[in-house]
Amino acid sequence: MLHGSYSYVLQDGDGQIQPTHSISAGLDYPGVGPEHAFLHDTKRVEYVAVTDEEALAAFKLCTRLEGIMPALEPAHALHQAGIIARDLGPGGRILVCLSGRGDKDMDSVDGG
Repeated sequence: MLHGSYSYVLQDGDGQIQPTHSISAGLDYPGVGPEHAFLHDTKRVEYVAVTDEEALAAFKLCTRLEGIMPALEPAHALHQAGIIARDLGPGGRILVCLSGRGDKDMDSVDGG
């Protein structure tokens, strides 16, 4: 239990909450909300890890190729979408919601 709700959290072997770090402020939290936990338990979603470096590369590629500067949170999803697209091949389709604006993340991008 973290902040009053049951969910999945990053914890050590003793059950203590582990500190986190992400270049994306919106992802710098040691747990997920109860809805995400439910979706995971019912096998409706799969969550994967994406590094800050991979997210930054996806941010820069999207900005350069599409002229769209995504926020850093969906930049993590863009990285994974690129992997899935490669596996699907030319006829595959993927939808990624680009919530937020990347211009507010420029201090993190320039420093990352």
